[in-house]
Amino acid sequence: MASKHKLGDVATKLLFENDKVKIWELNLAPGESSAWHHHTMDYITVGLTESYMKREMEDGAGDETHPIPGQWRYAEKHQPHRVTNVGKTRHRNILIELKES
Repeated sequence: MASKHKLGDVATKLLFENDKVKIWELNLAPGESSAWHHHTMDYITVGLTESYMKREMEDGAGDETHPIPGQWRYAEKHQPHRVTNVGKTRHRNILIELKES
């Protein structure tokens, strides 16, 4: 199924890749949004800063999160979405995509 949005990378900077993982950094200023993107692999995020984030899913659903440093979250691959930093401080996290063996 094709996305109704032009899709970009899952985060702002690729840090490392091998045959098992792909590691990204997401770095967003207050008010800044990621590209619309699609997670085609399961992944783990690890917060590096305290921030307030809004997630918009392609189907119109959404939620808000309050990541803190060291907090991690596992997610299975899912539909296209984007995240927006709705807080007053810079948001940074590490995103680790898990490649299937």
